[in-house]
Amino acid sequence: MTQVDKCLPKAFENDRTLSDIAHLRNRSLEDLLRQVEFGESDLREKATKHARQRRQEERRKQAEYVQRLKHHEEQLSYQIMEGILQDQDIDEIVDSVVTDQLRKELTQKASAAKYKPNDLTVEDLQRSLQEYIDRGELHLEQGKIRITPKGARKLASQVLRKILKDLVDPQLGPHAVEEIGYGPWISPTSRKYEPGDDYAMIDFEKTLLNALERKSPSRSRLKLEPEHFEVYDEVHETKMVAGMIIDQSGSMSGEKFNAAIDTSLALAELIRREPDDSLKVYLFSHHVKEIAHYDIANAGVPQGFTDIKAALYAFRRETCNAKGDRQAYLITDSEPNTEDGKFVGFDKATAGVLHEALHYRNAGITLNLIMLDQSPKLRQLASVLARQNLGRVFFTCPARLGEVLVEDYLTYKKKMVKNSR
Repeated sequence: MTQVDKCLPKAFENDRTLSDIAHLRNRSLEDLLRQVEFGESDLREKATKHARQRRQEERRKQAEYVQRLKHHEEQLSYQIMEGILQDQDIDEIVDSVVTDQLRKELTQKASAAKYKPNDLTVEDLQRSLQEYIDRGELHLEQGKIRITPKGARKLASQVLRKILKDLVDPQLGPHAVEEIGYGPWISPTSRKYEPGDDYAMIDFEKTLLNALERKSPSRSRLKLEPEHFEVYDEVHETKMVAGMIIDQSGSMSGEKFNAAIDTSLALAELIRREPDDSLKVYLFSHHVKEIAHYDIANAGVPQGFTDIKAALYAFRRETCNAKGDRQAYLITDSEPNTEDGKFVGFDKATAGVLHEALHYRNAGITLNLIMLDQSPKLRQLASVLARQNLGRVFFTCPARLGEVLVEDYLTYKKKMVKNSR
C-alpha cells in the first residue's frame, strides 16, 4: 500500500456516484436518469439492480393477476352456461358477471404486458441513491439532488487520492510564464537595502527621510543615493489564505468546469489538513459569487460573459486584512470582456485586469492564472502579465488541472516551511 493509500479511507475507491452527480448541471432525478441511461457508471449498475428487483416483483404480481383472472374466467364461463340453460339473455349475464374489480384487473394486466424490461425508472434511481441519503451524503427534496458537506468531503478525498497517485509521474507539463516570488507578509519594520532586494519592498517614506536628513545645504535638489534606501522586512509564514476563482462563463461548460470542480474539492481537502490555512472559493461570469468551499460540488450551469477584474477584486477585498501568505488561483478558458456587468470588449477589460493585477503585486498577493485554452488573446494577456511581472501563468488542459494546482500548492507549502525556519 502506498503512502497515498494510507492517507485516505479504502471505501472511497471506485465509487463514481458522487462524482457523476457533482458533474451533473441540472440536479433533478429526471436529468440524472437520462445521463445514467446513456453511460456506464456505478450508479447505472445500482439502478439496474433495483430495476431487476422491481421487474421480478412486477412479474410476481402479474402472475397473481393471471391466476385471479383465470378464476374469474372460470366463474364467468360457469355462470354463462347456467344462464343459457335457464334461457337468460347472454348480454345481461356478462354485465352481471364482469364487475368493476374485474375490469380494473384486466387493465392492470394490459399495462403490465406493455412494460419494457430494459427501462430504468426514477423509482429505480431513487432507490439506488437511498444509501447515500441514509449516510447523510446526499439530500433529496422534490426531485432535486444536493450533495451535502459530508458527501462533498468524501468526494474531495476521492478526487485527491487520484490526483496524488497521478503525481507519481512528475512530468505534468505546466508552463510558468513568470513568477513573482512567494508572497511574504510585509513587516512594519524596515532595514537597509541590499543588492537583489525586490524594488516592490522599498519603504519610500523612510528612504526619503534618510535622503532629507543627509541632504547637503548647498544643494537645492534632493538626490537619492544607494545608502538612503530601506526595504521592508519579509516575514515568511507557513499560514496561507488561498483563493479558488473559477470562471463560470458559458465557454467553461462540460469537461473544463468539471475539472475545476474536482480541483477545488481536492485543494479544499488538502487545506483542511493544514490548521492554519484557509480556502475561499469564488464563481464568476458577468458577476461574482463567493460560496462555501465544499458547495462547489453543487455549482450551477456555466453561463454569461467573463469579468475577471471583478473576480480578482473580490478576493483582494475579502483578504485585505489577512495575515500570512495569500495565493489566488484563477481558472479560466476565455479572455476578459466584461466590467461591472457590462460587455466592454477585450482591450478595455484587459486594462482593468492589469490594473487589478498591479494592486495584487502592491498588496503582496501571488496571482496565479491557469489558462485552459491557448487562444491568441489569452496568450496576449499572459505575455503582458509576464512583461510587467504581475503574476504567474500556467497553460494546461482540463485533464491535468488538478495535478498542476495540487503540485504547485504542495511545492509552495514546502518552500514556505523551509523559509520560516
